[in-house]
Order: sequence, then structure tokens, then C-alpha cells
Amino acid sequence: MKELFKQCTSVAGGGFAGACCLGVPAALSVLTAIGAGFLINDAFLIPLYFGLLALSVWLLYGTARSHGNLTPFWAGLGAALVAFAGLWVFSALVYAGLAALIASNVWDFFNGRRGKHRPGWGEQSARRR
Repeated sequence: MKELFKQCTSVAGGGFAGACCLGVPAALSVLTAIGAGFLINDAFLIPLYFGLLALSVWLLYGTARSHGNLTPFWAGLGAALVAFAGLWVFSALVYAGLAALIASNVWDFFNGRRGKHRPGWGEQSARRR
């Protein structure tokens, strides 16, 4: 559960930075209210956004590798690329990419919960053979 919390926290940070880059008034108001109005400049936000997305993908890679299934990592990497490119292409892609990144983190979490000793989807257990 601790791994999922770290992964989703980094995605949430990336989502907040992405919302600031897109000019969402609520996110910009929060930054201004806490006295961090200087961060509203995209020169600060875009590297922060990229760094938080990279952190999330890196954490996802570590846990996916330990579970022995890198498919959620590849899905998360693609989602992070879509979320980053969405800043310049179409703002809905940012939110779609972040949602897909969260979904790949949850997918990896359930892969870890299933563990290597329990059969996966469509697999038969050793006791049934």
C-alpha cells in the first residue's frame, strides 16, 4: 500500500503542475495564496511537471520490475508521454494521460497484491491440475 501511495502522490503532484501549466484558476489561486506566485511562470512549471511525471514512471518501473510484469510500466510510460505532449497539443490529453498513468499504477498495485504464488487471470492453480 505504501508503494501505491508514493506512486499516486507523484502523479497527483504532476497533475497539479499540469493544471498550473494549463492555467486552471483553482490551481493558480492556491499557488498565489501560499505565496508561491513566482511558480506560475511556465519556465518553472514545465520542468517540475516533467520531473514529477518522470518520478512517477521511475517508481512504477521499480515496482513493476519487482512484480515481474513490466506491462503496467510500458502503459504508464505511454500515458506520461501523452500527458506531457498534451500541454502543447490538446489540454484534454493531459488529463487523459494522467488518468491512464493512475490506472497503470493501480494495475501494478493489484499485480503485486496477486503475488507470484497465486494464479493470474485465466491461469489454473497447481492444485487443480
